[in-house]
Amino acid sequence: MAMNDFHKVYPNRNAELRAVVKQMYEFGQTIAQEPSAAHSSGMDTHAIKRQRQYLAYSESMVDALAANPIPDMPIAHNPDKPIDLHVEYNYFTEDLNGNEVPLNEYTQLLAEGWLMLAAELASSQSASIAGSIVEFDFERAKNNLASIKKLLNEIEERPTLDLPETALPGAKLGARSGGSKK
Repeated sequence: MAMNDFHKVYPNRNAELRAVVKQMYEFGQTIAQEPSAAHSSGMDTHAIKRQRQYLAYSESMVDALAANPIPDMPIAHNPDKPIDLHVEYNYFTEDLNGNEVPLNEYTQLLAEGWLMLAAELASSQSASIAGSIVEFDFERAKNNLASIKKLLNEIEERPTLDLPETALPGAKLGARSGGSKK
């Protein structure tokens, strides 16, 4: 499945889950627009710090979602509360001269990790219940958050590479996976 296929509107009846998913999707949009995205590789310390804050926030939100009992709202949970993820991530950033510069692999992989996590939750069994999250979806979310954390740890430990020939300003390279519809 191409990354672009995750960008759609998901049916949902779970208001709590909707809020968590939309926040995770926003975290992916943020890393896709980081100044670090214009580097050949690696990330600035402020971007890593921000991602760590996003992970801590997401872990606490998923824990809070699982800690609540499933509400008994036979009437209130029936209305559709769609989760709109149709806006595609912009896999380019603009430098000071107005040139489009491709995202580096690390920031793009983080953005895609957030997108996949949001899409997994948005299409989960928990999206059909009134609130809270079922155990299997909780474990899946925690595992996916741990994968993003593992990736961030690896990025932080690697030095920024010097790749001048492959990081030309104005290069119109497509997205790493799934292609781009631009």
